[in-house]
Amino acid sequence: MKRNLLQEISLVKSRTEYNYRHDFSTRLNEIEYTFNESLNYNGNFNKELLKYIPIATVACFEAFFRSVYKELVDFGKPFSDNVTKFNQARNVKFDFDIVNAIQSKTVTTGEFISHILPCNNFKDINSNMSLLIEKDFTKELKNFEKESIFEEIEKTVVEFKKSSDQVITDINKIFELRHIFCHEFATNIKIDKEEILRCFANSKLFLNQTNYFIWELLYPGAPETQTDMKIQYHKEFEVIDEELAQLITLIKKACNKEYSLGLDIILFDESIDQWKNYRDSKAKSEASIVDGGSMYPTVYASSLKRTTKEKIESLKDQYEIDLRKYAAR
Repeated sequence: MKRNLLQEISLVKSRTEYNYRHDFSTRLNEIEYTFNESLNYNGNFNKELLKYIPIATVACFEAFFRSVYKELVDFGKPFSDNVTKFNQARNVKFDFDIVNAIQSKTVTTGEFISHILPCNNFKDINSNMSLLIEKDFTKELKNFEKESIFEEIEKTVVEFKKSSDQVITDINKIFELRHIFCHEFATNIKIDKEEILRCFANSKLFLNQTNYFIWELLYPGAPETQTDMKIQYHKEFEVIDEELAQLITLIKKACNKEYSLGLDIILFDESIDQWKNYRDSKAKSEASIVDGGSMYPTVYASSLKRTTKEKIESLKDQYEIDLRKYAAR
């Protein structure tokens, strides 16, 4: 039976709270809490609980890196240009349902590509990431440095650089254990508690290091304090809002009755005003989750920027022919 990729993607999204790479932190904390509670309770581990740790940890790897692939592809150039390098992407046929879903933004290109990429082991992850960033991912991660006002970030970077080879060895081991515990009875295998806990700790270190690396890759030199973030996001919104204003002016000129079928300027302006009300309401709604907190202005401005960017792309598509004719005059 043919796979329904769109349904699979929809179900995955429905089972995740935020559908973003930062969800990995919540899941890892829950795994850690589970085995710490068991240790505090009786001073030892049930063997089945120990088997669960590699299984849950590998699930974090797969979900985290699929989120990263999606984020990189949807971010745009240069990452989106590298999608054609994936053999898996070349082998998948884009039927009309998939094309329509991407065009209607029901599914993003990044979501679709990330869903079909393999994440069966560390080799898959390194290969996928290396193709997307056009550099050896493992090497870049080992060389990654980050000065931060947050002690935890600097501590992670230093610790990873010091033990990166062992970290990668343990990641390969935890994938191996996951495969054994998922597909075999494994009644004759020795369960090494210290090894499993070390593999978990190093997997967590690796995912944190990758998370900081991706953030710096996409947003180099991004501000870290709430005040600085608020200022930057507001400035970025002002820039893109001005881009929208210039596009609107250009559309009005391009749709002049002298050159095209014409545009009802009054109704067009009214639609833009109504859309701006929607944009503001949407931003307030998204920021309401942190209402009263220091993050509110940042989330609000970020939403304004994102919605404005979507509107710009929508208007460019809608008036593509008029704009092209106007540019050729």
